[in-house]
Amino acid sequence: MSRSRPTGGIGRQVLLWAAVSSLVGLAIGLAVSLFQGAGVERPILVISVLFGNVVGLTAMVGSVWLFPRLRGRSALLRFPLLVLTLLSGAVLGSLAVLGAYPLFVLSELRLAVGVVVINGILALVIGGIVLGYEQMRLRLQDTLREMEEVRLVEARLREDAARAELAALQARINPHFFFNTLNTITSLLDEDVRAAEELLETLAGLFRYAFDVADAAPVPLREEIAFTKGYLRIEQARFGDRLDVAWTIAPGSLAVRVPGLILQPLVENGVGHGLAPRARGGRIAIATAVDGSMLRIDVRDDGVGLTDAGERLIRDGHGLGNIARRLETFYGGRATLALSPAPGGVGTLARLTLPTALAPVPAAHAETSA
Repeated sequence: MSRSRPTGGIGRQVLLWAAVSSLVGLAIGLAVSLFQGAGVERPILVISVLFGNVVGLTAMVGSVWLFPRLRGRSALLRFPLLVLTLLSGAVLGSLAVLGAYPLFVLSELRLAVGVVVINGILALVIGGIVLGYEQMRLRLQDTLREMEEVRLVEARLREDAARAELAALQARINPHFFFNTLNTITSLLDEDVRAAEELLETLAGLFRYAFDVADAAPVPLREEIAFTKGYLRIEQARFGDRLDVAWTIAPGSLAVRVPGLILQPLVENGVGHGLAPRARGGRIAIATAVDGSMLRIDVRDDGVGLTDAGERLIRDGHGLGNIARRLETFYGGRATLALSPAPGGVGTLARLTLPTALAPVPAAHAETSA
């Protein structure tokens, strides 16, 4: 595929080639004058400069302008056409210069023929060198373009993967909330209608948020906290006094943007696997802190503890594995999710560590109840 260059770029390139060709021709003219021993003669310098431009500009036109426009054609057509262009340009240009100085031709006809032949050979040699350079430049340009296209495709694939992961997480969360909450609301209707209505409003808000973050864009942590609090209100309605919740939120963490639906699955994992199996339930403690350029989110339960290695649960578990994959999508290797026994050996600690590099939301919108 041929590539056209901006008009200004072509003009600068022609001027550069003309300047270099003129300097080379002037140097050759000076060398010829000194070799003849007749001193510096103006006609020889002028003719040398003109010949230099004939060769230089011919090589430029053939190798820089013509050949790239023939890249899609057969090599059997491109190279003969390039050779013909270089030779004809050099010969015609040389004849034009010689025609402007007829006395030179009449007095030294054999020398004039030799000059034309030499100019043609020089045009082929210089054109070949320039052609090799242009081919390498164009190949590098193609490679860089292909790398950029691959990068864009990978970015789109990562975005699509993030959307798919989020959609899978939503599909898993929604039925879980829906059926369990409906059962809780049903049981409350005969005892506390107002509490049932509030629980239904909370459920609607959770669904709304889950669908609002479907574009896979990062959201402020305060929104994730508010969503998780809604989830915990529902779980507390189900578990009653068996579920205790503690929050320790660093104010500086509220505006940090994080992937949507990144906190609630950690809390759900602690409630479902750590506390639910125990008859007396237990406590979920959520804490956030900002340490330099990193945000740390801890979700700790005092439940039954780990029954397997934390790395295996993250790899094999649907919810935790989903979070790990989405962290990789958003942050590469800069974010981590780790499961370990809680300090003191009772329960489990899920620790999420990720960069705060994503731009925080304006402070005016960073208010939340912690």
